[in-house]
Amino acid sequence: MPLYLTESEVEGLLTPAEAVPLIEECFRRLAGGGVENVSRRRLVLDDGYFALMAAADRELGYAGLKSYTIVGGKLAFVVCLFSLSSGELAGVLEADALGQRRTGAASGVAARYLARSGSTTLGLFG
Repeated sequence: MPLYLTESEVEGLLTPAEAVPLIEECFRRLAGGGVENVSRRRLVLDDGYFALMAAADRELGYAGLKSYTIVGGKLAFVVCLFSLSSGELAGVLEADALGQRRTGAASGVAARYLARSGSTTLGLFG
């Protein structure tokens, strides 16, 4: 039976700080060819969008998809994970908090490599 994690469970299992080294390692596997992803696909709906992204991590043994809807100004996010060894659905995660952690962690990884040594100030635009 697949694991199901709610937003609050995801928030309790992964802090933003813990996400940074995990995303950094994922970027390494992506650069090395162990991770493959496909571009986001977005369908225009009458009152919003439905989007889908997918990736496979051969080293970890999982493929997954993230889908989300924006309808009437409301958003809903979900991730489905599948085992590469059995093809079975391994988990379903509510994914708003997860996406926030991933986005923030990617910025953290970028800052680690792009910041000047000894920097103590950050400028933010946008």
